Amino acid sequence: MKIIIITGPTGGHFLPGVAIGEMLKEYFEIRFFVPKREYIIRYLEKKNFQFRIIPFVKITKKNFFFSIFKLFYLIVFSVILFIKEKPKIVIGTGSYVCVPFIIGAKILFKKIIIHEQNYLPSKTTKILSPIANFIFLTFPYTNRLPLKKCFITGFPLISDYKVNLKKENVREDLGLKETKTILVLGGSQGASFINKLILNNLDYFKKKGFQILHIAGKDKDYLEEKFKENGIEGKVYEFSYEMNKLYSAVDFVICRAGAGTIVEIIEKKIPAFLIPYPFAGGHQIKNAEYLSKIGCVFFIEEKKLNIKEFPYLFDKFLYESSNISENLKKIKLSDNGKIKEIILELTYKHKNGRNKRIY
Repeated sequence: MKIIIITGPTGGHFLPGVAIGEMLKEYFEIRFFVPKREYIIRYLEKKNFQFRIIPFVKITKKNFFFSIFKLFYLIVFSVILFIKEKPKIVIGTGSYVCVPFIIGAKILFKKIIIHEQNYLPSKTTKILSPIANFIFLTFPYTNRLPLKKCFITGFPLISDYKVNLKKENVREDLGLKETKTILVLGGSQGASFINKLILNNLDYFKKKGFQILHIAGKDKDYLEEKFKENGIEGKVYEFSYEMNKLYSAVDFVICRAGAGTIVEIIEKKIPAFLIPYPFAGGHQIKNAEYLSKIGCVFFIEEKKLNIKEFPYLFDKFLYESSNISENLKKIKLSDNGKIKEIILELTYKHKNGRNKRIY
């Protein structure tokens, strides 16, 4: 039995799809439909998954009529693909990339599952919710989505994060000192603000004696040079496929508030200083607000963060970090087998033709 998983171009949409594929590959033939991105292709090849590169369209006011035409073309294209592929289930993990393919799956009466990563459901999830059979949610909030279709499953994490690594061993492997260490993540969007924030406060970090692991994207070489000039211990990366290793080496995280990132740091129980990306439809701010209310993160909106005031705010975060650590022990947002359980029951029902209610 074949399952097709459709993902978007960002890690927040792609990695949950990979995690679902990992948990189901023992039972089904898994095939990915993904947009053309080098890191996605390399990652799927590394994980030995079959995949197909698909075209996509984002509807904009500027190219509205062309976008609508391409949308209809992709719906027809998806129907033809699904007729050839013959999947029993189609899973979408968000992003506009999924829309025409989920509609095509519905035309062919395929079982449709959507996974929503964020606290505030995306436009894609809202648009596709009427035609989906099941909607898997990370956070306990449906936001007027059809209740009978919704399951609080948590966020599916790739198997790499389930490997426990000893901090001292990882630090030795990375050539780090045994001192307080911060991991800085800009995310796939909005890295420049956080990079600038760190650069403008190198004196503060040096005075505090922190070493820094920094994923800086395209600014990697420039930050690396500045770290050396200012005597900052640590390492700078453009990108990393070994995030579990980096998480295992650090004591604190400075990052955005994408669902994937915050679930990863909650899984590792690391106190985090969150700066939500302000141009993501409000999703990251809502993620941060939810966790802040239950004392599991320290967060401040980018528009309220004066770079010069950062040392004061980070000192406040450090003061609260022990309480944050305690609260992190009480929360879990990652999937604990619920997704696999539901899909296996769904296919059992399909194969045996029984009118079995599974929720």
